[in-house]
This record gives sequence, structure tokens and C-alpha cells, in this order.
Amino acid sequence: MFQQNTEAEADIRPTLLGVVTLLFLLLFFLLGTTSGQKLAVIGLKAGAAEGLKPLPHSGVLKSVRVEIEAGGAVTVYADLQTTDISASATTTEARVIRLPNVNGKLDGVGLNGALAGLHDLDPTQRRATVMPSDAVTTAELLGVLDRVRGVSDSRFPEVVLADLPVASAQ
Repeated sequence: MFQQNTEAEADIRPTLLGVVTLLFLLLFFLLGTTSGQKLAVIGLKAGAAEGLKPLPHSGVLKSVRVEIEAGGAVTVYADLQTTDISASATTTEARVIRLPNVNGKLDGVGLNGALAGLHDLDPTQRRATVMPSDAVTTAELLGVLDRVRGVSDSRFPEVVLADLPVASAQ
């Protein structure tokens, strides 16, 4: 009569287990080699360009501020952006350089050295803010402004004078 050839079906469970294991390994590999910042996509659309504020400086040196006190004492503040070795996190380091007055006058050599060192860290930074105290003389202010700008405006050509305190008329 009829002969029945019965063959046992192959078990597919080991193959499925291998595929699932491979997918988990690929998932952990992708999560270990990428960051969420690289995987996320955000759609932004800006309005007219003329209505937007300028972007902040993107170099290492974020901002430079020079405070002048009466008698020629100067303090230079610099915000530096540092990035860890894996480039996954950035931090801002605040540097403070204090230059005391020399014989009651501005230490021009020390100020030139401090500003030149900051400029060498990030030559693309063009802006510095000068903040004089209310007892600073015009000669001291102009001396600091000239040193901040540098020779022929090559250091920080965009010097911003911070809001001066208003003297009350009494």
C-alpha cells in the first residue's frame, strides 16, 4: 500500500535563539558606541535672519572681561570651554588673573602678557568687555582699552565698555 515517509521537521528554536542573541549584541554595541545626542534629530526652523541675535562665540575662549579698579589694579576674567577626551561633555572653566598696581600705576607689561596669553588660546575671539569702577580716571581707562585692543587692533578689536555707574547729583 502506501508507504509513508515521515521525516522529522528541523527544530528552528536554536536558529531563532541565535538571531535574537545577535540582535541584543548589536543593540548593546550601538548603545555603547553612540550617544543620545548623535541619535536624536530635532527639526528647527528659524525666522528671518535679520531678527536673530548673533550666535555665541564657538571657539575655546568664550568671554573675556577686564575689570579696572582705581589706582591701576586690574582683574582679567576668562571663560574657557574644555571638552573631555571622549568629546561627550563640555565644561566651562573660569580663569581669574589678578594684576596689582605697580607703584600706584597700571601694570601694562603684566596686562599685555595676560591678554596675549588668552588671545593665543583662541585667536578667533574678537570681543572683550572692559568694566571700570567709578573711581577710574580717563587716562587709566584709555590705557587699558589700548592694551585690550592690542597693536593695530590685532588682539581683541571689539572692545565693549560695560555700563558705567551713574553718579548722582547731590
